[in-house]
Order: sequence, then C-alpha cells, then structure tokens
Amino acid sequence: MNKYQKFLSHIDMKEILKLTLISLLFSSIHIYCQEFYVNTIAGPPSTNQVYKFNISNSIEVSQNVCIPSASMNSFTDIAIDSSNNIYYISNAGLLYKESTTTSNYCTYLGDFSTNQGVTYGSNSLTADSGNFLYALAGSNMLVRYDTNTGVFSNLGTIPNSQTAGGDLFFYKNRLFLLTTTGILEINMANPAQSCPFMDINLPQLYAGFSINYGTHSKAYILSNSLNSSFQVISTLYEVDMINKQLGNAIRIYNHSIYGAAASYNLTSTNSSCIPILSTEENNFNNDYLNVINPAKSKIICQTNLKRSEIISIRLYDNLGRLIKDFSNHKNIESLDILGIPSGNYLLTLSTKNGKTYTKKIIIES
Repeated sequence: MNKYQKFLSHIDMKEILKLTLISLLFSSIHIYCQEFYVNTIAGPPSTNQVYKFNISNSIEVSQNVCIPSASMNSFTDIAIDSSNNIYYISNAGLLYKESTTTSNYCTYLGDFSTNQGVTYGSNSLTADSGNFLYALAGSNMLVRYDTNTGVFSNLGTIPNSQTAGGDLFFYKNRLFLLTTTGILEINMANPAQSCPFMDINLPQLYAGFSINYGTHSKAYILSNSLNSSFQVISTLYEVDMINKQLGNAIRIYNHSIYGAAASYNLTSTNSSCIPILSTEENNFNNDYLNVINPAKSKIICQTNLKRSEIISIRLYDNLGRLIKDFSNHKNIESLDILGIPSGNYLLTLSTKNGKTYTKKIIIES
C-alpha cells in the first residue's frame, strides 16, 4: 500500500468513526427520550387540553386536541401506541383515535359501555406495543380493543375489593392499575386473580406511565390535590417498582391532570401474577373467622361478621393460585369443596373496611 492509499484509508477510518459516533448519539437521544403526554380538564366550562411534558424539565408544550365528530364528555384518559397515534376515552366510555398522519384527524372507534357487563364509561386506558388497547370499563371490567379489527373483548373483572382510581400502565411486560389506595398488578389471564402490588397514600391517583431508558425502565404517577389557593394541581412522583417505594415529588403542574401516556415497548398480552398470601391465621379485635379442620365435602365456617360487610371469600393453594371463589355465595358458613383434591389450602375473607382474615384449610377426600 503506497502513501496515497494509506492516506485515503486513514480518511475513511475517520469518516467511519465520525458516522459511528453520530449514530450512537442519535440512538442515545432516542433511547433516553423522556417525553410524555397528559390530558387535562380546565374550566368551567369544562375544556379538554393536551400537553407534552418532559421528565427532565418543566417545559410544557400545548398540543392539538382531538375534536370528535360526535358529542362526548370530557376525556378521562389518554394512550399512545407504537406508531404514535393518540387515543382518548371519555367518562361515558367513548373511544377516539387522533392521527397526525391522515386527513381524518379524529376517528370514533366505539363505545366501551355497550359491552356486556359494562354499565358505564371508563377512566383507565393504555396501549401495548402491538395492536391492542386496554381499558377498565365500568367499575371493574378489563376490556381489550383490537385496533386492526375494531373488536372489543371482555377479559374479565378485577376483584371487587379493588376500586379503579385512574390509569392503566405497563412496566417491564406487566400491566398495572392505579386504584384508590395504590397499585394493583393485573392478571391478564384471569383479572379476578389480580394481585395487590403496593399501597400509596396519595389522593386522586389518576395518571401513570412508564419510560424505557434503554438499560432500565422507570414508572411515574401523578396525584391531584388542592394548593393553598384551592386550585387543583398535579404532582409528579417516581415509583420504585423494584422495592415498592414511592419517591419524592419531582415536579408540580398547575393543571388538573386526568391521564398520562408515553410510548413504551415493554408490554404483554397475557402477563399474570400470583398473589402474596399471608400464611398467618388472624382475627381482629372482637371479630373472628373460625373453620373446622379437616374438611371433606364442605368447609364449615364460623364468624360473627355480617354478610353485607364481606366482599370476598376465596380458597387458594399453597402456590397462591385461586382454586375456588365463594364471594357470591349467600351462605358462607358452609362452602362446597366437592372435587377439590386433598391437600393444604388457605381460605381468605376480605371485608369492606380492608381487613383480610386468613385460615389454613386441610382438605381430605
């Protein structure tokens, strides 16, 4: 190789190195994008607004708002799919899609409240990295919407002991719901077996989302409250999903935020969870739940709790799998267990005031 060829080779290597660094820079920018969107309600009269925020700063960028062709109520939540289409749901259950790539700016997709078992709208919506949207319609029905076919599918109901407070959001291929008392992990295979994840003592947990930073993910929530001037504000927090701890407040927004969304690719269509059950038997004060062991064809229960105060009574195996749900039984003093294999089980009874009673059950054939 002569000097001229060596010179050209040196130039080529410098160009390749330069292009590689530029490529890495843009990849880094893409991976570490910290943008998220929120929908707010201002007024009176009630006015829908959408803003683009960033975790790293306090900049607020107002966005165009999907103006539906049909009458609808205020937006209660927002979602973004992998193609950056934005979806809105109203408290009447109406679903709309906003697309910036087509001339049909705002498209009506359907009504969650027309699904079987759903009596009214929703305040929970999220999108996965494929072609599905998920909403909690009515008070406890998990519904999936296929953006390709336009078909709604009812996946099941979350436990009656849980009350939806706000957003659905994915975190590392698992689906979560903000409730009035914290976070519930959704069992997508059987929503009735969804698992309490962590308690959060904050008001109005309406909005939640996750951001993928490339090497790790972080989850965020927003809580609404009143400031000293009695104006609604929203406070942004990071949630340590590994240690199940709430971080310090990151920022306060002078908005009433009802939903949040960020493009997130670590999603699933069938994630499940196993509830963490206490194996310690317990009673509270003067209230009691007693059982007769061993049990054969029936579990005989003795309790002084009023039936109207009991919201669930369930039988689990030692792996935390739901074996039988007796929650709709009127006579909980005698529970039919015919056909259930011999072994050791846990019977749990939950009440409206948040107490859970646990009893060990020995079933013999």
